[in-house]
Amino acid sequence: YKFRVTVDDLETKPTPFTAEGRALFAATDHYQDPALRCLALGLPRLFGAPYDMEIVDAGSHYVMIHVEHNNPRRVWMDGRKPAADTQPSSLGFSVGRWEGDVLVIETTHLLPGWLDGSGLPMKGQGTRIVERYELAPDRLSMDRIMTIHDPYYTQPLVRRRGSARDDNVDISEQASCDPDSYYRDLVEAGRLERHLNGP
Repeated sequence: YKFRVTVDDLETKPTPFTAEGRALFAATDHYQDPALRCLALGLPRLFGAPYDMEIVDAGSHYVMIHVEHNNPRRVWMDGRKPAADTQPSSLGFSVGRWEGDVLVIETTHLLPGWLDGSGLPMKGQGTRIVERYELAPDRLSMDRIMTIHDPYYTQPLVRRRGSARDDNVDISEQASCDPDSYYRDLVEAGRLERHLNGP
């Protein structure tokens, strides 16, 4: 199946920060956005990106191919558990199961990152993401709900997306990202040296 993605926001508002999460968010600068440096968005930002995706049944797992940053993602459907030495990554370790007609995916082993482009922090260690993919009876649209359990927040955060099926979508490789403008902006703002030397 191939789908076009629509956009929405994280819920609930106001954001239910812990004290640690609020302090980290307050200290965040937009120049810290990994996307500006052409780093993979990872989860949960990839889920919310308004770009096309394709889901391929590969037997023991599904492969989710996202146009954004050319990210392939595996969702294991064979009941496997992460190995003891599984390292955190931007997409984490995802396992799926069917609950009736709803695909449920749970992801752990995530790197620290941003939940969205506004800089809402994600701890990574201790973060658990649960996604629900529900196809409409006619198989022409799909509701997707992501629930983020993260130590920086006092309650789960929810992101909702709707996707429309389009078998003519071309899931081709995205042009390479060029971080030149990011470093040029730092130079123009007089912040490059501070950026290179750290806080």
